[in-house]
Amino acid sequence: MLEEQVKSAGGCLYVCSTPIGNLRDVSLRLLDVLREVDLILCEDTRQTRKLLARYEIPSGERLVSFHEHNEAARVEWLVGQLREGRRVALVTDAGTPIISDPGDAAVAAALEAGVPIVPVPGPSALLAALVASGLPATPFVYLGFPPRSRSDFARFLAPYRHLPATLVMYEAPHRVANLLHWLAEELGDRRAVLAKEITKLHEAFWRGTLAELERRLAEEGARGEYVVVIDNRGAQAEDDAHEREEARFAEAVREVERLMEEGLSHKEAVKRASDAHGVKRRELYNRTLRG
Repeated sequence: MLEEQVKSAGGCLYVCSTPIGNLRDVSLRLLDVLREVDLILCEDTRQTRKLLARYEIPSGERLVSFHEHNEAARVEWLVGQLREGRRVALVTDAGTPIISDPGDAAVAAALEAGVPIVPVPGPSALLAALVASGLPATPFVYLGFPPRSRSDFARFLAPYRHLPATLVMYEAPHRVANLLHWLAEELGDRRAVLAKEITKLHEAFWRGTLAELERRLAEEGARGEYVVVIDNRGAQAEDDAHEREEARFAEAVREVERLMEEGLSHKEAVKRASDAHGVKRRELYNRTLRG
């Protein structure tokens, strides 16, 4: 039975996670909701009918197409349904709505209608990949599907390039090789995991560096939908090392200026300062050239 406190409140939107592959990955609560709601908003009604048929749940006239191409046009209708007391389940083809899937408009409609929004938790490809990856799970940042062009990708990744966290992305099989290559160019050869076909027959987790995974993908080919998990914690160590090096150069530059004031030649001052502070002599020489 649906929660009594929600039923007494009239209309309600249930945001429902559905299986990402294995149809047994359902909760008893999800099945209760799908049996008892008045309407089921579906990304693809054909996919949802398969789930309902598996658990002998009648669909009748309850299934309503609700996806990225028509959800904006259905918002006003949905607000009216919720205000009239309809109990509505929101599902997508697989996983959790709104996470790189349609659903934002349905939640906005529920807020406008002033009805409860109730999550029905369940499968999520990004969380499944993260916890099985073997990479640190905290903190992590979910970035969804990256842009398709190289220049757009660089701009997309820029805010996260130096973030010491695990980055998680989705990618299609025909673009995943490019993604691995671009990530290596932008981040360096980080530890990463390619997760594919999670919960399905050919589920696999490939572990290695970005370059190693790119080579393996070239050898074995790309099949299925991918979750790419990258450990970007080296970014913090690199930033710290860069800051330490810059601090040494600043000290060395001041040392060169002091020695030259004492009468040493530029070349000799650079030699002594670079030896004393452990910085590259040629770079110190160029940084202290006077115009």
